[in-house]
Parts: sequence; C-alpha cells; structure tokens
Amino acid sequence: MKYLLSILFLIISLLSYSETQSQPIHYKFRVYLTDKGDAGYSTDNPSQFLTEKAIERKRVQKVDIDESDFPISNDYFALVEMAGGKVVSHSKWFNTLVVEVADSLKIEEIKSLSFVDSVKYVWKGTNNGYRKALRPRLERSKPETEPADTIYGYTYSQFTLHNADEMFNAGFRGNGIQIGVIDAGYTNFDVIPEFESVKLLGYSNFVPEGDMFASSDHGTKVLSTMAVYQPGVMIGSAPEASYWLLRSEDVASEFPVEEDYWIRAVEFADSLGLDLINTSLGYNEFDDIILNYTHDDLTGEVSLMSRAADMAYDKGMIIVVSAGNEGNKPWQKSTPPGDAKNVIAVGAVGTDSIIAPFSSYGEMADGRIKPDLVSVGRGTITISHFGVIGKTNGTSLSSPFLAGLIASLWSVNPQLHRSELIDIILRSSDRNQSPDPVYGQGITDFSKAMYEVLKTLE
Repeated sequence: MKYLLSILFLIISLLSYSETQSQPIHYKFRVYLTDKGDAGYSTDNPSQFLTEKAIERKRVQKVDIDESDFPISNDYFALVEMAGGKVVSHSKWFNTLVVEVADSLKIEEIKSLSFVDSVKYVWKGTNNGYRKALRPRLERSKPETEPADTIYGYTYSQFTLHNADEMFNAGFRGNGIQIGVIDAGYTNFDVIPEFESVKLLGYSNFVPEGDMFASSDHGTKVLSTMAVYQPGVMIGSAPEASYWLLRSEDVASEFPVEEDYWIRAVEFADSLGLDLINTSLGYNEFDDIILNYTHDDLTGEVSLMSRAADMAYDKGMIIVVSAGNEGNKPWQKSTPPGDAKNVIAVGAVGTDSIIAPFSSYGEMADGRIKPDLVSVGRGTITISHFGVIGKTNGTSLSSPFLAGLIASLWSVNPQLHRSELIDIILRSSDRNQSPDPVYGQGITDFSKAMYEVLKTLE
C-alpha cells in the first residue's frame, strides 16, 4: 500500500508540474497616464463617484474633494484593451493602469498611445497558483487550556497591557466606526462559527486570481484579533465596529503589482467612506531582484504603496500598518508601506512588554523612527483557518489588535479629527517623551487616552 501511495503521489506531482510548465509566461506593466481623460465628472456633484458616507466623512475630517477623486475615463480602458492589453487594476489617485500582456513586446504598442506617459514592469509569471478547495462548515473550537476567568478570556493580558479594559467596560468597543482590512485572504472566514458575530459590511477581491475565502488564512488570523466577540473565551479589540474585507496580496508570487492591487483596495475603501484601515502587508524583496527596494528607498516617497498610504490619510482615513518582521534578518528595518509619513507603523511585543526579536526597527532613510508604536505581536491570540484558537507571532497581529483599540477609542467621539485622535494616542504612550528606534513611542495606555478623548466632548 505504501508503494502504491508513493506511485500515486509521483503521478499527481508530474501532472501538476506538466500543467504548470504548459502555462505561458505573462507580463504585467504599470502604465502611467498623462491624465484621466474627460469623463464629465465635477466636484460639484461628488455623489457620481463617492458614497454619501465618504462625502460626510470628508466633511467631518475637513478634506476637500478634488480631481484626484475622479475615476479614469472608460475610453482609456477601452483603447488600451484594443491595443492588446488586459487591464487588471488601476489607480485614480496616481492615474495608472495595470496591463497584462502575453507578449512583453506588446507593451510598446500600448506605450505609443497618446495618453500614455511611461510604463514600468511589475510582474511576470503564470496564472496557475491557486486551486479550488471544498470548505465544509466548521465546528466551534475548544482550546485545550482554560481561559482567564474574565469576559476577555484568553485575550485578557492583551487588553491589560494597554490598560484597555476600562475603555471596553465603559462600552467603547468600536461601535459606529467602519474598518477596512486589506490582506492576503480570509480562508474559511465564511464557515467559522466564531466569526458569526462580525458586523460585515462587505468584501471585495482586487487580485485577478484566487478566492477571497480560500487563498490564505493570513487575513483570517488578522481579522480575528479585532472582530471576534466570544465573551469568556476571546474578544477582539473592536468587536462592535463594522468591517469590509479587502484582498490585495497574491501569495503565489511576490511582485510590485501587489502594491497596485493594494492601492486599488485603499481607493475603494476611501470611496466607501471607511474610517480606518489595517494592513498587515509589507514589501522589500521581490521574485525578480531588480525590483527590490533598498534602505535608501525608505523615505515614504519611493514605494507607490507608501505614497498611497499617506494619500489615504490625506483623504480622511487613519492607516495602521505592520512594521514588519525583519528585526532579526539582514534587512532589519520596517518595510513599505511602513515607511510612510502618516501611517501608524506597529512593532511587536509580548504581553510582558518586551520587544519581539523579529520586530522591525531603526531609522528610515530620512531619519524618522519606525515603528511608531508597539502592541501584542508575540503570542497573540488568533483564530486559524481550522477555526482553532491559538497563538501566533508577527507584527501582522500587533497591527490589527492596536488598530481595533484605536477604532474603539475613536468611537468615544467619532466626530474627532483624525490628527487630534492620533496625537492623543501618541501622548498616551509610555515612551512619548523619549522615543527610540526599537519601541518607537511605545505602548499606548488606552484608559488615559479615553479620558483625553472624553474631554473633547465637553
């Protein structure tokens, strides 16, 4: 039987390899446009391209609606496709299209179009990295160890690290705040019982290949730190907030095109009027090394994703990102978009307040310190794609847990300007008076921050 199983495995492997080999190599290019084209949009009628929620959020956050909010003309999409390219993504903020071609020489024809300024190669490969999988309904998990005898259960020490239990006990748990989670996928989110209580507004996939709920469980774990509400077992940091799930990461490869997908997702979030975004993604090395970033690029101005993160802040949202897990690797520093100027880049500590060895640290190319803050990213309580409650390491988890606490704090006064909220968060952190390149401004005391936000209501 063992011999037969080995033969069967070999046959399946050969068939899979043969299928992969038969797939032709395709290319994707970022096409920079000279303008958006004339689609007849006007700032006098923003409801043509923004939701009422987005318009209201911009009013509250004192953000002007301008031409960067206008969509790109459909004529440009049509003309590029007529020239032989398939448009797979785009950005209205940066006037770009991402075009897939089967022949790299085809991009020259597209480049010659009168409204095209330049092109940049951002991906090559095959579209054969994902397989469909049957996903039956899962049963509620039962961890082997007993949780703490409080409403917070296994997450009790995570809340006490930030002195956030007083804020939660006062009823501030994110109600009225809309959060966008941009990640690699949410495997089994729709079949895990612990997620039944999540206030889901919707979901959207910005990667041309792969399934939202079967491609990766990275977003499943990320979301669980914020959104789960299982009193006595596990509580997320913003269980009463509402969520949009957005997929931008292609786990089958690593190329700059994933920045384009992320930008598309964040523009979508802006157009919906979401208040806060968490993204536990970062990029510095790619499958093609000629596309890699260097430390000199860490200015917030080189990576298009970092520029988009700052623009998202300018549009009225708070952007929370993982600082990166490069602390014990040669790169060491934060990864884009963690180098952006107006994001909150989050490093990782344990519930003992000690920095995790993998947490990225150090100065950016222009002297700024990253991370900005730290939260629980070593032994963070999460739910896996099997529906099992356990512990996970990474700034990918410290970022959403802190993002949720920020959303819960914002729910004390949802009319508060984002800059004032961030200022309160930083002033309520234990290293605010003496930031360092490892902890940034440290661990935020959310009880202290809550009282500061309450004062703004007086």
